[in-house]
Amino acid sequence: MTTQWSTPSALGRRLQRVRVGHWFAGNQGDPYALILRALRDDPSPYEEEVRARGPVFHSEVPDTWVIADGALARSVLTDARFGAPTRAGGRHRTGLFPPAGAELAPDRARDEHSGVPAGAGPAVSAQDEAAVEALAEQAARTLLGGLGAGFDLVTDFARRLPARVLAEFLGVPEADHDRFEELLTGCARSLDSRLCPQTLDITRAGLAAAAGLQELLERHLGDGGERSARAALTLAVGVAEPSSVLICNAFETLGSAHGQWDALCRNPESAAAVVEETWWRRPPVRVESRIAREDVELAGVPVPADGHVAILVAAAQRDPAIAPARAEDGTVGAPLGLLGDAHATSAARTAGAISRAALRVLAREAPDLRPSGAAVRLRRAPVTLGHARFPVARTGTGSGAPTDPAAA
Repeated sequence: MTTQWSTPSALGRRLQRVRVGHWFAGNQGDPYALILRALRDDPSPYEEEVRARGPVFHSEVPDTWVIADGALARSVLTDARFGAPTRAGGRHRTGLFPPAGAELAPDRARDEHSGVPAGAGPAVSAQDEAAVEALAEQAARTLLGGLGAGFDLVTDFARRLPARVLAEFLGVPEADHDRFEELLTGCARSLDSRLCPQTLDITRAGLAAAAGLQELLERHLGDGGERSARAALTLAVGVAEPSSVLICNAFETLGSAHGQWDALCRNPESAAAVVEETWWRRPPVRVESRIAREDVELAGVPVPADGHVAILVAAAQRDPAIAPARAEDGTVGAPLGLLGDAHATSAARTAGAISRAALRVLAREAPDLRPSGAAVRLRRAPVTLGHARFPVARTGTGSGAPTDPAAA
């Protein structure tokens, strides 16, 4: 944890100031501020209000230009004029945002053209993606085999699986796998906390977990230097919670649509199409942040250099203008979230591989898995809209017909 936030009172005041700003702006009818409050299971009405305000909506209190338009969102996410850090290598107007730990702090040493730390690694190639999927399938079988008839899909499976896969992929020694999993689990709120202030206890625990995870990776990736460890840290945090959210969103969607879980169980190889569909309809990263590297005009709206742009991924992907046609193999094309630079592409490949393997194993090994209670969403999670808990149980029927959670 950095010295700046080692005093709980100072950290608490910063969190409270940001939260009050969101609350005040929301009371004044700012739809983006209402999204950042993150008190609803379904923020889509606020997202649609942003869309109604035009292609680019300026949210004044967080000083953010917000985009829900599909074509404009894709343009920004793939435009080299936008990146993670400001021109000075820091965050945009830090007083308007919650503090971020080392796992989200941008690296100052960046390649001039791509905005990605030169030689940072670990980049995930298509070949690596296949290896990750194989690792994830084996880990998922092992993990599922150690669970009883009833368990929590989030805490017992979907959040543990990425940690196990990433520990292996990043070369963490087996003796430190449990510690790696513990620390990475402690970073579960990182993506949400960069935009939405968490409680003081959650924030302090998250900052400490990120610092501990960075230290562990530096110890084992010492030959690559600090930047390699930082890249590994960014990859791990960028993959872990989105993978968990994607797995749970997919299972929840399949269970609520008649016959869909049964269809996956009959053909587990269709997990790839299920993951892509879920990524479009219920993305694991709903808000992407970018900083303008220079003065830019977006749909006639000027955005100054170092201006903060938020892309509402879920809203943008509902835009019929970019909705992809379904291919013959059932896939629906690349979604917007986790798109635009080398780290994001690596995170997307890794999260997709882990999620595909997880669903394939669940369909093969536990076709009788059913929700055994109501799935509960996290509060203060505008980026991931992740689950707090999701109780499931194996009914022993072996059938793929869905079960109503309310009747469980």
